[in-house]
Amino acid sequence: MRAKTTYRLVDPMAQNPGKYSGVVVPMITPFTRDGMIDEPAVARIVELLVGARVSGIFPLGTTGEAASIAPDQRRKMVAATIAANKKRAMVYAGIAGNCFSESVEAAKDFKTMGADCVVSHMPSYYPINDAEIENYFLKLADASPLPLVLYNIPVTTHHHIAIDVIERLRKHPNVVALKDSANDGARLVEILKRTGGRGGWPVLVGNSVQFTHGFKHGAVGIIPSGGHIVGNLYQQMFESAMNEQWPDVERLQRETDTACAQYLKGRSLGEGLAVLKAILEQRGVCGRTMLPPLLDHEGNF
Repeated sequence: MRAKTTYRLVDPMAQNPGKYSGVVVPMITPFTRDGMIDEPAVARIVELLVGARVSGIFPLGTTGEAASIAPDQRRKMVAATIAANKKRAMVYAGIAGNCFSESVEAAKDFKTMGADCVVSHMPSYYPINDAEIENYFLKLADASPLPLVLYNIPVTTHHHIAIDVIERLRKHPNVVALKDSANDGARLVEILKRTGGRGGWPVLVGNSVQFTHGFKHGAVGIIPSGGHIVGNLYQQMFESAMNEQWPDVERLQRETDTACAQYLKGRSLGEGLAVLKAILEQRGVCGRTMLPPLLDHEGNF
């Protein structure tokens, strides 16, 4: 008789994973043909996400082409998201950039607008070491009037936030969670072990390949770009994980992977985002306009 496989969670608080948890969708930024924020489309996207019962909406992340958007348009995007959201989900506003003072000013403006927290990865131009990374985030946490979520995404920054650095940063009272988008299962397990897993300091997984793996080891949330097209399935995955219903989680991982393959598989990050917008255009949600250096997708679905 085959032995039953079980997974041990650090602290299985099934129905109380904490404030910074659940499905947080990194929102695309819809543009008009001339590259300005398309506010009616912002409202449609927010309704789409809220309708899937997600816990959070994250404008100005990687999926939202934040690095390409002018400061005034970034503020317009966050303001439009907050207005459409009407406090139905938490708003995680991106402030990442290479100019520290601009990030701090953005955090101040987003607080005034009504955002719940801010998210930042490290600057990405200079090669920087662990001490510089730690110092940057400590200064940002000190200066931000909103809680700060750390964002590890080495595919774009070409750096990791080292696990030892995360250990120290999480002791800062204004550093409230981590979004880890590295496709590294062993690293993720070590982070979750050190931060306490479920019931500990919040870790949300940003790489879809690692969603089930992360949940089984204590992650409290996921940040899927695919929430735009199968947000309801990701919400079901989260609820199943919180109740340790692992066969359901594994099934939903397969189903969401299949649904998202049309824009993720075999494409670069930028190409995939362009295809995602084209899919949403076909569904009447927004246009497919991308900002330079990314190109609009020319195909149909």
